[in-house]
Amino acid sequence: MSVRRWWPVGSVALSLLLSGSPALAQQTSPDAWETEQPAQSPEAEPAPSEDDAAASTEEPEVHSQVASFAVTRLQESPAVVTAMNADEIRASGARDLMDLLLQIPGFFFGVDVQGSVGPGFRGLWGYEGKVLLVIDGKEMNEQLYSTMQLGHEFPIELVERIEVVRGPGSVIYGGNAELAVINVITRGIQGSTDLLVAGTYGELETVNGRRSVTLSGRKVFESAPGLSVFGSASLGQGQRSDAVFRDFFGNSARMGGQSKLDPTTVQAGVGYKDLQLSVLYQRNTTSTIIAFDEVLSAPAPTQFETFHAELSDRFRPSERLELVSRFNLTLSEPFRDSDRESAFYYEKQVRRLRGRALARWAALDFLQLTGGVDVMSDQGKLNGPADVGLQTAFGEEGAESVSYLNLAGFMEAYLDNPIATVVAGARYENHSAFGSSFVPRLVLLRAFGPFSAKALFSRAFRAPGIENISLGADVRPERTTVFELEGTLRFGDGHTVSANAFDMGVTDPIIYSYDATTNTEAYRNLGRLGSRGVELDYHLRAGWGRLALNYSFYAPAGRNDVEDYQVPGHSNAFTAMPTHKASLTSNVKVLPWLTVSPTAVLVGKRYAVDAPDDAGDSAVEELPTQLLLNLFVSAENVGTQGLELGAGIYNLMGTHFRIAQPYNGGHAPLPVFSREFLVRISYLLDPASDS
Repeated sequence: MSVRRWWPVGSVALSLLLSGSPALAQQTSPDAWETEQPAQSPEAEPAPSEDDAAASTEEPEVHSQVASFAVTRLQESPAVVTAMNADEIRASGARDLMDLLLQIPGFFFGVDVQGSVGPGFRGLWGYEGKVLLVIDGKEMNEQLYSTMQLGHEFPIELVERIEVVRGPGSVIYGGNAELAVINVITRGIQGSTDLLVAGTYGELETVNGRRSVTLSGRKVFESAPGLSVFGSASLGQGQRSDAVFRDFFGNSARMGGQSKLDPTTVQAGVGYKDLQLSVLYQRNTTSTIIAFDEVLSAPAPTQFETFHAELSDRFRPSERLELVSRFNLTLSEPFRDSDRESAFYYEKQVRRLRGRALARWAALDFLQLTGGVDVMSDQGKLNGPADVGLQTAFGEEGAESVSYLNLAGFMEAYLDNPIATVVAGARYENHSAFGSSFVPRLVLLRAFGPFSAKALFSRAFRAPGIENISLGADVRPERTTVFELEGTLRFGDGHTVSANAFDMGVTDPIIYSYDATTNTEAYRNLGRLGSRGVELDYHLRAGWGRLALNYSFYAPAGRNDVEDYQVPGHSNAFTAMPTHKASLTSNVKVLPWLTVSPTAVLVGKRYAVDAPDDAGDSAVEELPTQLLLNLFVSAENVGTQGLELGAGIYNLMGTHFRIAQPYNGGHAPLPVFSREFLVRISYLLDPASDS
């Protein structure tokens, strides 16, 4: 198998590496901290081999470090990875990450407290600390509960690429990447001087839908080679749905005007050669007509606010050694309700300081060794009184602030040989509150002409967040063991078929519970969970466009003995998650400037489980198999170079689509994906392309 490591073979590529050219840092993030990725210029590329030509039908010359410290061609990454580039994302008409994740095998969604929506993966609930969201190398999961919020969360116009690791990523990313990693690469420092202006306007059937305006610009200083700056700002408004929500008590409320999703995003950065400084600010202002299990008399506001600043540098003391250092500051205030008269008052702030030192050594032409250390310091504090609303002090001692220190070491060996490429790695962490975690990984990769195969064994963990520790009784990390086997066949002109079989087992999962009578939360380790299944994926790339078809099947496996996650009378089903899911996405160029993009997602039946009654019995509601149809039409260079217009209809059939709570917490199914009519306009002023 021809694998392109960090040290590419060949004197031309090696000299490019030594030059420190900005061309080495353009498209994707290598790991949770590495935001640079080689995007070699054509003159730096060696002539493609026959194997390269066969592989290029899927996505030629795309390199990544999303699943490894080594740079590999994406299809040879030591993980099961799905990727979409900017052209595919724009053409699909995707409005946010939820639209994109619906198209990826294994992903679905669930609703949690205070109207929050998060991801499930392969039937397992991944909202709290199990699925990691990374934007330009910055980990977006907040540090109190380790959650990530989905729905109108980030301006899609700024996304250049998304790479999703469909499997554990703890060896690379640590304790928030137990099940999967969502890696988003946006417009950033690297690239040519340009200016992007974009706007969207959507209408639901009864209220306004999504509206946004986005401005982004980059400047490369020709007079100072290696110096560049960028900045982006986006303001948005939206509604989760305009459908009627009904709780398990028979109460109802219309969500239109009462399920606000209003995001604000600001990015900025400056880079000089290998030294880069970047910041990302996000504020998501939301409201919900249901908090835990019952319709409210008025919508409750909740705000999620984060600020990230990152400084990075790299140093190459020799041809075969590279040193990378990073420093990161994160400030976050999730789930904030600053009204002290509110029953949902909550004001806590988290500060994380994180530093990483990493060394890559190309010991031999066929062997790369990587090692490094992570140091993370977390501090949580109250910004208001305890025992008001939902706000509690930290721990049983009632502290107003807490501090934790996490030390980690990691290593990886990437060995390319004629029998099979071997990737072996491990991570060891020690947390001052709950002790140590050790996770190994072993991957074998082999190609036979147009066919390639991967065999993967990995262990991963979910690290408790600050509130998990505070509200828990001796909560410790949950552990996951994963076996995967993937085969991929590339044939004909642009055809790719892959099949993946997996087995996932989770021991000591961290389980959340809420007592509505006493208004208290708690976390505990309890039992085991497991998932087993297959994923099939077909891609076709041709001159007329692109076609993607996939199917996912997953079912409980092994010992699933956590009652909160069981469906009474249906031992072969997951709570809230479908056993079957299929999606079809197509971008068809009917004219050189006009693209029609239909999307269809078929979601199998699911089950919503109410909280147990006094007798310990839970009511079960079956959500039927449903089909979501979207249609988006886009036109490029309308009247002038760089002007793009698009219009779409989402949920074309008007399906009453709902998602359930993935445990028996009493939250009735929440309507999402209401029918929406949306128009989008964007203009890219790129002097380089115009010339």
